[in-house]
Amino acid sequence: MVRELEPLFTSAFGGALAVLLGLLWGSFANVCIYRWPPSDGHPSGRSVVKPGSHCSSCQAPIAWYDNVPILSYLWLRGQCRTCKASFSPRYLLVEALTGALFGVAWWFTLGTGGYYYTTFEHGLLKFVIEAAFIFVMVVIAFIDIDHMLILNKVTYPAIALAYVASLLEHTWWVGLVGAAIGYGLPWLIGWVYLKLRNREGLGLGDGKLLALVGALFGWQGVVTSLFGGSVVGSIIGIAALTRAKKKDVMTTELPFGPFLAAAAVFYLFAEPWIVVYFRLL
Repeated sequence: MVRELEPLFTSAFGGALAVLLGLLWGSFANVCIYRWPPSDGHPSGRSVVKPGSHCSSCQAPIAWYDNVPILSYLWLRGQCRTCKASFSPRYLLVEALTGALFGVAWWFTLGTGGYYYTTFEHGLLKFVIEAAFIFVMVVIAFIDIDHMLILNKVTYPAIALAYVASLLEHTWWVGLVGAAIGYGLPWLIGWVYLKLRNREGLGLGDGKLLALVGALFGWQGVVTSLFGGSVVGSIIGIAALTRAKKKDVMTTELPFGPFLAAAAVFYLFAEPWIVVYFRLL
């Protein structure tokens, strides 16, 4: 049955379907980003199921035809149909970003970029794993941007699932070693920074994020994500410091999770070539 779907899923239709799935999961990611973080009224966060989608200003329910990814936002010009309150354009960004990344994941697994997979079933399963990883990275990154938090309710189950998924291509110990290094390396860096500067450097949430990366990819994914995230974070951090007031320069803080997540997604697509580079070293 699965084999019969190969011509369809590996065609342009499959790519379009992957993007559509990404837009839908991006819409759900917006719900998770908005509701999962703790607040004064909801210390453990809120349910992503109840209540249904509604306007945060007037509390009016949002009909299904006003909840179509991207199209509804453009049609309503980013406003609530009932009270005309503005919706953040970031809803549009998260949906578009997730849809685009799902499309790239399809290209590398089932499209013309997936030539290194031996069977269609392998490529299909690989796409599911990559799509799930992208979804988690998007949710983690944007929650960290808003709240400077990486939630245990996201990382803990994701680490376990990532380790199981790693068994598709790695032996049993690769994910365990990767998770240990992913958590231990940031912890060590943070401990040294705390001793030297008497301030917290890398948080434990960053360690759990890298443990998730290590559980799926092994230690190479951890090293690449940490290095890549540090480079991108440094560039953006310097730009932020140049715009900060002089008295705020030493206290300016940026969430590191989004940079780690971006580097991890890069590694997701570049893993075959980066692993070869590590072996050459």
